[in-house]
Amino acid sequence: MGSDAPSIRNARPEDAPLLAAAERAIARVPGRLASRPDEIDDDAVRGTIVALDERGDGIYLVAEREGTIVGHAFLEALSLAVTSHVVRLTIAVHEGHQGQGVGRALMNELLRWARSNPRVEKVELQVRSSNGRAIALYRSLGFVEEGRKTRRLKIGPDVYIDDIYMALWVGP
Repeated sequence: MGSDAPSIRNARPEDAPLLAAAERAIARVPGRLASRPDEIDDDAVRGTIVALDERGDGIYLVAEREGTIVGHAFLEALSLAVTSHVVRLTIAVHEGHQGQGVGRALMNELLRWARSNPRVEKVELQVRSSNGRAIALYRSLGFVEEGRKTRRLKIGPDVYIDDIYMALWVGP
């Protein structure tokens, strides 16, 4: 694997099984994703890809290196009128590809899209307090911590992880 920047493209419905499988692999490590492997469904992933494409109020991207999908991410507009200026960011760098610039490449492209979309003024995300690498990436891109939900994820008997809420203002 080279450390060359991955290529970024729009997700396609036929990517869904691979993206869901990658999320299931990540979710096998307790606390990495909120979902458990059996809660990640190919059809739900496909539905999100199709819905974002049809509505046009968000974007779903994949990162590829040497023809292999190594990460994916999407922005989804919040549904209420009073929060329609906000998009929620979800990102997954696939197992074995962390620390190689995949997350940064996906984030840069998502933020480019957000800044160019006149309806988007704020990008929000949640990140596990245990994911120091992701938190550092988000801070380097200008995200600030807006809050924390303590002991939000229970990953074992008496084992909890906080969720940190971060956001980036991209509007006027």
